[in-house]
Amino acid sequence: MTMILLVHHAASRGHDHPPGSLRGLRACLEAGARVVEVDATPLADGDFALLHEGKLERATDGVGDVFAVTADQVRRQRYTWQGVVTDEPVGLLSQAVALVRAYPHLQELQLDLKPHAPLTGAVLQDLLRQIEPVKGQIRVTSVADWALRRLRGLDRDISLGVDPLLYLDVETGEERHAPPFRVGAYGYRDDHPLSARVWGAPADYLSARAEALWVQAPAGAVWYIRASILDQILDHGFDWIAYLHARGAEVDAWTLDAGKPGHIERARRLAAAGIDRITTNDAPRLAAALGCDPVF
Repeated sequence: MTMILLVHHAASRGHDHPPGSLRGLRACLEAGARVVEVDATPLADGDFALLHEGKLERATDGVGDVFAVTADQVRRQRYTWQGVVTDEPVGLLSQAVALVRAYPHLQELQLDLKPHAPLTGAVLQDLLRQIEPVKGQIRVTSVADWALRRLRGLDRDISLGVDPLLYLDVETGEERHAPPFRVGAYGYRDDHPLSARVWGAPADYLSARAEALWVQAPAGAVWYIRASILDQILDHGFDWIAYLHARGAEVDAWTLDAGKPGHIERARRLAAAGIDRITTNDAPRLAAALGCDPVF
């Protein structure tokens, strides 16, 4: 089994801090984590909140659109977690950058940029300004491939990562509030015309979709793909990991946790297929379960 980089999802490491919080990030850094992921959502004044959701009421004791408030306003809010209001103030990207500067061992802080507000040129310039002091330790990832391409135009050296979730996904049975809205002829969520009817083997359809998605991604990006879709695609005879490796791209599978049914088996299968990274909420526990040489 090849070496796998385990990514600490939402600054988790089996601790009891709100996901994505500064306290969680500090705990990961103090434990020597190599790669940590947190979410970043634009605010009204050029900073970014460490929040996954676009509505304050979904993750804090506040109410309203995240992008409509300032840094000072959002810092007065407290994270809610597991149905309880915590004592942890909502963190800012500027604070996370200051924290990262104190931990030079950190290989990468993955900032998952959320498109809850239009990711305009001004917003992207704000992002680049915020991360400049630690740019060598930052990778900006997003489902918003259009914003990533624009970031590459603004800064050719920025490290990027793309998630094709808005274009191709598995059917989960849950109500969708974002694309892809349609379940296509091959059983995948896919709004592309190629999915409108069965025109060939599933592997041929998936190969064509992989090619279309490849041209949308900025050069040099790491690919972050839902683990269950990578698994299902392997069942249908197409190896998306090998396809991306042949083009020089690394691949991350998200999110796999040792305590969830079937996740260890899926992680082992994807590891055997050559996955480069696995995003997890408890890296030490998954590393022990895999019994390989993961780096976390």
